[in-house]
Amino acid sequence: MIKFILLFIFSTLVIFAGEKVTIPAYAALSAFLVLVGLFFWGIHKAVKTQKTIYALALLPFILLLIWMFFI
Repeated sequence: MIKFILLFIFSTLVIFAGEKVTIPAYAALSAFLVLVGLFFWGIHKAVKTQKTIYALALLPFILLLIWMFFI
């Protein structure tokens, strides 16, 4: 789990460093597929167990919408 957190922290630092960073198409597509899978898993789990903590799967999509708004 710590590897994923460090990956997100370092990727954020690289993106905002001011250097031109190109993301390969397969990496962007795989990240999109992971987000879609996480979204549907979280919604299914939240409906099945009636726990709202699983609704946090919406968080990546909300952040993506906010990011796309400011582009």
